[in-house]
Amino acid sequence: MDERADVMVFDTTLRDGEQMPSVAFSVEEKLAIARKLEELGVDVIEAGFPVSSPEEAKAVELISKELSSTVCAIARVVPTDIRAAIATGAGMVDVFCSTSKIQMSGSMHVKPAEVLEATRTAVAMVKDAGRECMFTPMDATRTETPFLQEVCTVAQEAGADWIGLTDTVGVGTPQRVAAMVKAVAEAVDVPISIHCHDDFGLATANTLAAVEAGARMVQVCVNGLGERAGNAALEEVVMALHCLLGRRTRVRTHKLYETSRLVERLSGVAVAPNKAVVGTNAFTHESGIHAAGMLRDQRTFEPGLMTPEMVGQRRRLVVGKHAGRHGIAQALREAGLSPTEEELTEIVQRVRSVAARGKAVLSADLYAIAEGVMQKLPQQKRAIILEQLVVTTGDKITPTATVIAQVSGNRQVEAHTGVGPVDAAFRAIKRMLGPSLELEVREYHVDAVTGGSDATVRVSVSVEDNEGYAASAQSASVDIVMASVDALLTATNHLLRLRANGAGAGEKS
Repeated sequence: MDERADVMVFDTTLRDGEQMPSVAFSVEEKLAIARKLEELGVDVIEAGFPVSSPEEAKAVELISKELSSTVCAIARVVPTDIRAAIATGAGMVDVFCSTSKIQMSGSMHVKPAEVLEATRTAVAMVKDAGRECMFTPMDATRTETPFLQEVCTVAQEAGADWIGLTDTVGVGTPQRVAAMVKAVAEAVDVPISIHCHDDFGLATANTLAAVEAGARMVQVCVNGLGERAGNAALEEVVMALHCLLGRRTRVRTHKLYETSRLVERLSGVAVAPNKAVVGTNAFTHESGIHAAGMLRDQRTFEPGLMTPEMVGQRRRLVVGKHAGRHGIAQALREAGLSPTEEELTEIVQRVRSVAARGKAVLSADLYAIAEGVMQKLPQQKRAIILEQLVVTTGDKITPTATVIAQVSGNRQVEAHTGVGPVDAAFRAIKRMLGPSLELEVREYHVDAVTGGSDATVRVSVSVEDNEGYAASAQSASVDIVMASVDALLTATNHLLRLRANGAGAGEKS
């Protein structure tokens, strides 16, 4: 092992990770992931199970030829498996066999003496071929300690370079896994690797316990892929080793996020937003107590030993229904926006209204909402103030809008139909303004600020009257009709102010 690394990282995304239901990588996809893992700094890449298919053997062979990292092929303690693995040119072969009573009798139908002999023969075959050999006693956590020690001793005598202890069905606990590692370490001098599954959500904890007990290699999968509930997640284990245990690996942690996204795309398995280290929420804070604390000192509500930059992430602020006035104001100031107290009040109200519908307001949403509000005149200077908007539309219903608003201090109600709800609302407002103001919408443009069916949209409206006065405004909302009406009213209020002030030609269109 390189003196610069305390713990080696063995990635099995391409083998055990691919055993996750619905996951199947093509040869080209395996190559792409393998290249990324080498770039990440993984020590050993387990590329596949060559005897399982010609395509699998081809993938392992191609990866072995292209990469400078150690490439591992897996094989049962069966000569045909081992020959297939050796033929790929892989630098390491991981030979495995069941060692627990339940698997030996119920699955493999072998006796302990047969397991010992097969282990001796398999390890010797690998070493005779000049390859590095890992011996894996499968279901090690359910294997009786005396027999586990015995079979590992046989593997050592045959020349094994590594012993790969496994929590195959995820039933280990940190205490039990640590005890297993210590017991095997007492029986052999061969370095120990640990492979844990996450059936009870303990894979990372068990892996760390094994390292603290003396294991020198961790077996992991990117994003925690793997059979059933998955394997110990590479990103979790590596960052915990670095930040919590003070152990060094060769992993370039700033590439963890981009590696996670590549595997997410090629596997088709989405990373949960709340996934540790690489989830989009891992360094995201909602405005409120947490965000206010974060703005003062990032250590208040983040693990101070791990920053988003360390893993290739970035810190995000989400404004939700718990939004605090101070947090929103600070977020806007950092973006160069300085609303007045009145504007801030309206921004906070709008944000909370959007969030109350179950929509997370991201930074881009917040900025769009704020910019729309800040374009408005102070409320006491607005000629038109919207009170209520009701629209009806449907497959066999003519789109209709009813608008209730204060116009120059007088409450008015108008309804109109249109080719769509936005057109109907615009027509109702134009009727409300009366014949003295012949208002025309010259431009109308809609952009989605964020993605998804609940995206915040930014609506831009430009209006002009019969005297040539013109004004433009924007508004943002998850409701395209409300955003459109708000932008129209804001532009109209500005236009009416220009008319009232007798603005010069420079302020006309």
